Amino acid sequence: MRLIDTDGDGRAELVAAAPDENAGDGDVWLLPASGAGLLAAGSRSYGAAALGGSGHGARFGAVIDE
Repeated sequence: MRLIDTDGDGRAELVAAAPDENAGDGDVWLLPASGAGLLAAGSRSYGAAALGGSGHGARFGAVIDE
């Protein structure tokens, strides 16, 4: 897990990864932040295939999970 300001608004969103999810394909979740903290509303989930990459065995998100 990492706290990263992904949208430049000065608040860090939570980015979590599970590179072994789905038989090693991997998945990444993004939870946006407000002035009061993290929000479930507006959260997103990504896999390599959803972003145009090869999903099979990609271990997508491994860099975040280090």
